[in-house]
Amino acid sequence: MHKTVALVGPPNAGKTTLFNRLTGLRQKVANYPGVTVEHHSGRLTSQRGVEVDLIDLPGIYSLEPRSEDECVTRDVLRGDMEGIPRPDAVVLVLDATNLSRHLVVAAPVLGLGLPTLVVLNMADDLAGRGGELNTAELSQRLGVPVVLASASKGE
Repeated sequence: MHKTVALVGPPNAGKTTLFNRLTGLRQKVANYPGVTVEHHSGRLTSQRGVEVDLIDLPGIYSLEPRSEDECVTRDVLRGDMEGIPRPDAVVLVLDATNLSRHLVVAAPVLGLGLPTLVVLNMADDLAGRGGELNTAELSQRLGVPVVLASASKGE
């Protein structure tokens, strides 16, 4: 079995750090046809033996694009990018220390109807600032699984 999973989220949320952690830096850089925006892709095998192509998409603030980066991300997520299959699932990476601003991206991404996991990255920074989040409550409100993580520390 083979799946394609897209890493999506605002710039500086830690998508690429998580990507590198998951793929062990086994990545390749490629350009989408006709544009100069780069993405990274890598392959990993899940604990259940599923081969996963992981795509680290450019950061977005919205699916209503205001930049070439946001156009590429939107098109890949909708399956409108020639030569790139529509992802089977999404990992939405949000900065746990900046959640009020980053949650704006959640609704349009969840609205795509793809299976989604929300990763609240930088949980170590949040804890260091004395903050905490109720992931179970947020998961219930969003209707998708939510986890805390620290991609830089591998937690």
